[in-house]
Amino acid sequence: MASRALASLAALVAVLAACQPQDSRPDVLVVVADSLAASHVGSHGYARPTTPGFDAFAAQCVRFDSAYSAAAWTLPSVASLFTSQPQERHGARNDELPLRANLPTLAEAFTAGGWNTHAIVQTPVLASRTGLSRGFEEYRVLDFSLASFARAIELARQTFDASSAPDFVYLHVAPPHMPYIPPEPFRGRFSAESEGSAHVDGSIASARAVHRAKLAPEHPDVQRLVALYDEHIAYVDQALAQLVAQLRAAPRDRELVIVWTSDHGEAFMEHGEQGHNSSVYDEMVRVPLAISAPGAAPRVVQEPVSLLDLAPTLIESMGLAPLPRAEGRSLAPALRGEALDASREIVTTSRHYPQKPERWKVGVRSGPFKLCATPATQGFALFDLCTDPRELVDISESQPQVVARLRGEVERVVRALEAPELPRELDDSERRALAELGYADER
Repeated sequence: MASRALASLAALVAVLAACQPQDSRPDVLVVVADSLAASHVGSHGYARPTTPGFDAFAAQCVRFDSAYSAAAWTLPSVASLFTSQPQERHGARNDELPLRANLPTLAEAFTAGGWNTHAIVQTPVLASRTGLSRGFEEYRVLDFSLASFARAIELARQTFDASSAPDFVYLHVAPPHMPYIPPEPFRGRFSAESEGSAHVDGSIASARAVHRAKLAPEHPDVQRLVALYDEHIAYVDQALAQLVAQLRAAPRDRELVIVWTSDHGEAFMEHGEQGHNSSVYDEMVRVPLAISAPGAAPRVVQEPVSLLDLAPTLIESMGLAPLPRAEGRSLAPALRGEALDASREIVTTSRHYPQKPERWKVGVRSGPFKLCATPATQGFALFDLCTDPRELVDISESQPQVVARLRGEVERVVRALEAPELPRELDDSERRALAELGYADER
């Protein structure tokens, strides 16, 4: 009798458990490929087959055709991604200034919502000293080597396999950031037929030499450097595409949301600069952005968006508590197939140079117009990206009202940056790590 009663009780418990709502929270992967310019991505119109993996991924989800980083280099751009604040508000705008301590982050929001939060970061620029580790239960910083790139990919895959609870994983990989030296079979894929000098080998030194020579974009040495960069893109694209395929193919109890983007672009003398961090032209600040989410039908969104928008998008989509004072707007309507406001202004900046203010740039995108400004010298140039996507023809004289309106936004950014801040002194190992990435001569 007792055994039958226990059996009946066990059956009732099983029925009640089956009736309980399942945890519908999805796993979330945010992938940032360092220095991946939208202008070198196939789905953005690039001629070389650099990104078949991203292109196939983007064709199945929502791709944002005009996505902009909030800054032209890694630290402030990623800090903006995680706080939905521009660099003049989040504070992490050079190597000695960490994220402001009282500023909530996307990782903290996911942790509070019950996700396991992990970061796999393959760059010393984002070391824990920056404050970006705040909110992550696990924050791994790997070196810049190709071996560490492969390890980062594998760590991301293993992380999703290791837990039954929902995971939020931020994966920031070094390639295609310079040096542009991918392994075989990518090495030589595009550069083998190059007419440029063999001394242009993709190293940081050779890239700096191209920059110092002020060569035209069409020069064979510049084109050889471009080919090496494209090979590096193809390398990271294949690895990330394989990771996405493995995660999708693995048996799982929950949905999977994937964001694939970059922190900034890369220039090749289009406006007299090579690399990143020194201008706000599109080659340095326009990035790929594609989001795969349950129920989101494939589409291409033409309206300009910012990486400031990513945190509000994920927060709304996951039902998390909003970040206070977020300046980005949620792109969740676009994931539902709805239109976004095309008139919104998008602000992006180069590195803030306390000692070289003449090198600091601010860009403002508004509809088809883009204002590129050098505040210290009152230099302004306006472009119509619909008719002049390469930003070659300054139309500021014929559009004084547009210039005046966008200059007001530049002045707001300048005023916000005038507040004094106390820098943190880097130690020798931190300075060496940054120098190895080419930042030493940009300070």
